[in-house]
Amino acid sequence: MKKLFLGLAAVLIVSLGFIGWRFYQIRMVALEWEGPSEEILSEKLDKQADTMTMEFTSRLDAPIADIWQAFSEPERIAKFSETVRVSRLLKAQGNSKLVLFELELLGQPQRLSLEFTFIPDENRVLIKSVESQVSDIQGEYHFTPSPDGAKTLLTYSAVVKDKVSLPVPLSLQKSAARETFVSTVRALKKGLEAQNATSS
Repeated sequence: MKKLFLGLAAVLIVSLGFIGWRFYQIRMVALEWEGPSEEILSEKLDKQADTMTMEFTSRLDAPIADIWQAFSEPERIAKFSETVRVSRLLKAQGNSKLVLFELELLGQPQRLSLEFTFIPDENRVLIKSVESQVSDIQGEYHFTPSPDGAKTLLTYSAVVKDKVSLPVPLSLQKSAARETFVSTVRALKKGLEAQNATSS
C-alpha cells in the first residue's frame, strides 16, 4: 500500500511538473506577440577564442509579406540607418545580392561586402561576408508570422570569426553586436514606414 501511494505521488509530481513546464512554454510563446515592441525581444551572445555566436529576436508589427519586401532591398539600408553611411548593390544574380556597406562600428569606419541569399519558400535570408576588414560572418535571418498573420518574429543567428585581434573588451564587442542588430531593426522599421507611405 505504501509503495502504491509513493508510486501515485511520483506520477502526480511528474505530471504536475510536465503541466507546469508546458504552461511555461506556451506562456513564453505568447509573450513573443504581446507587450511593447522593443528592438530586442531576446538575445544570446557567447564568445570562445576568436569566434562569437549570437542569436537575436525582434518582433515587427507588420505582416511577413511587407517585411520580406522591405528586407529584399538591403542596398537601400543607408537611407534609413543611423550607422550605415553607404550601401551599394555590387551584383544581383538569381536569388542572391552582393552589397557593399560602409559603416561606423566601435567608433571606427568599417567597409565590408555581404552576400544575401533569399529563400522565400522558407522565409529565410542567408548572409555571408565576402570582403571584411575585421571578421568573417555567416548567418541568417528567419521570419516567422504570428498566428493572426499581422506581426512577424525576426530571428537573426550568426557566427562571427575575428580576422584580427580586437583590442577591445569582450563586453564592448557584445555591445557592438547588439547595436548592429538594433540598428538593422530600426532601419527595417523606417523602410517599412516609407514603403507603406508610397503604397498608400
